[in-house]
Amino acid sequence: MSENPAVAAAQNLSSAIQTAIAAAIPLPVSPPTEGAPTENPITQTTTAPPPLPAYALKYAPLLWLHNEEKHWPGDPRTFLNSTHPYTRQGVKVEVPTELVGTLEMLELPQVKNSDVFLVLNEDPRVSSDIASLISKEGIPDDAGKSQSPCWIVAVDKSAIVGEGVVDIFYFLFYPYNLGNEVACSSFGNHVGDWEHAMVRFKDGEPIAVHLSAHANGHSWAWETLEKKDGRAVGYVARGSHAMYGRAASHFYSGVPLVGPVDYTARGRLWDPSLHYLAASYKADTGSFSPLSSPTADDPHFCTSITPQQAITVLEFPGRWGNSFSDIREFKEKIKLPWSKNDAPEKRTDHTLSQKLNMLKWAEAPTGPKAKSLDRKGMNWNSDQLEKKL
Repeated sequence: MSENPAVAAAQNLSSAIQTAIAAAIPLPVSPPTEGAPTENPITQTTTAPPPLPAYALKYAPLLWLHNEEKHWPGDPRTFLNSTHPYTRQGVKVEVPTELVGTLEMLELPQVKNSDVFLVLNEDPRVSSDIASLISKEGIPDDAGKSQSPCWIVAVDKSAIVGEGVVDIFYFLFYPYNLGNEVACSSFGNHVGDWEHAMVRFKDGEPIAVHLSAHANGHSWAWETLEKKDGRAVGYVARGSHAMYGRAASHFYSGVPLVGPVDYTARGRLWDPSLHYLAASYKADTGSFSPLSSPTADDPHFCTSITPQQAITVLEFPGRWGNSFSDIREFKEKIKLPWSKNDAPEKRTDHTLSQKLNMLKWAEAPTGPKAKSLDRKGMNWNSDQLEKKL
């Protein structure tokens, strides 16, 4: 094991990180890499971000998309072009015209807020047959490459889990989540969909995998999952994009017979390592920093976005899609004529129609920063590993 270059590199990286933390000094960075300079705001000298560990690409999961998928992987930048920010209550957030639909918009104080939703300009309740939601440009080619990038985030867990432990998150964006059918109607539709896989490494070797699904997901020991060319294989459910360890029907709700079902199949293979960006995340400060590719001039590393723009996407605290506030509002408050001036107003409950619409149209999801990047266990709330796929 000690002769493995990947292990030695991982041990050196972990040692450098721990030494830097103990001494409270900045981490050393790699020499400048041609084509990826950034400006250090402190020293005002040109430096390159440190590299993503090579094992993050070597062991990046391979994903099978369903052969009947209609809403493909998307690029957040393209998605933004068709949106405008609103509050959860449906109040339009004023933004300079020239910044509407841009990454710069996400940096505005009135937009960089957890109460902000990036609302689609067209109403998907009229029709989800909208180009920006279908994202045909994100369909992987025969080699498995999608034009929609994977957002890789490295998190050192030495102080959280144990010495030499690093979690690599692979974030995947879809412009639309098509809910599963129940009683001939789709429930759980929402605009915007961030899913992720996570591989836990110990001294540069993979030991476990997490695949997100709905409110949480599932985790397995590395040796349990199917492999292809030494890489773990996951299956992406049609419409919902929840991920599983095998091609099958997945009854995830716990409601037998009539509950919603996810369907996975070997349709089109997606290799996220063929188009990616990279960053690191510090759990103690809750901050991201850009990373460069493991090797110079990697053709698969996305260079059409600046390091700071990538961080802007990862750090956005709001929701990536609609709130559908109009179906979530209560009926108007009723002031009873015999109530005292200081008596509370009575509010009527949601109607049955509202309740059904709320089940059909869910609020948009949060982005990568809200996905429990500092978790100790493999799952959001536990360290349970599945014994079967």
